[in-house]
Amino acid sequence: MNLLHPAQRRVQRAFTLIELMVVIALVGVILMLAAPSFSEMIGMQRLRSINDQLVTDMQFLRGEAVSRNQYMGFIARSEAAETVSCYTIFSSVANPLVSTSIDPTQCNCSNGVGAACTGTQRELRTVQIPRSFNIELRFPPNQGGHMVASPINGGIEIRPPNTALFSDLEFCVEVRRSPRGRLRTGVSMGGRTSQCSPDGSVPGVPVCPAYDATLKNCQAAP
Repeated sequence: MNLLHPAQRRVQRAFTLIELMVVIALVGVILMLAAPSFSEMIGMQRLRSINDQLVTDMQFLRGEAVSRNQYMGFIARSEAAETVSCYTIFSSVANPLVSTSIDPTQCNCSNGVGAACTGTQRELRTVQIPRSFNIELRFPPNQGGHMVASPINGGIEIRPPNTALFSDLEFCVEVRRSPRGRLRTGVSMGGRTSQCSPDGSVPGVPVCPAYDATLKNCQAAP
């Protein structure tokens, strides 16, 4: 038997419809404010992951050249009309101990994994970056995306487009995200890799130094 006076009884009630709508509206505002920051975080993490994969594959290229005792090729591609930026690591079945046997014209990474190379060239690894990620590869204008790794010491050779001469500059690939985020990987003639950010947009990564002809470091990509 309840001996309390009715006025003393605890009054229990649920949320009213208006209160519930206010809570939902507040949650929606918070989510709208947080969404751009979350999207930016995901985009920058994706940029870092793609660049980390590129660095790993550069090291793989050098290691394969030495372990297989043959020249290995790297060819990257980034055409605005295509749905991907991409690169392929490959070898040659003809004269593998001659660097000129590495023929990038027989490889097109946009054809897809497993279908990138034809003729005397053999695909080892292909990576494609969908443009829907808003991330693409860029190269200095006089360099192109082709280099060769030597089996002698893991060093590299660079053949700029439309020339038979070797370049003695650092080989550079930039991973660029729109609207913000740029990472550059450089490979020295000895095969050592380095990373920097051309515009300082990636926290924790040093800003790239300006091009110096005496140092023969990376030139800016357009």
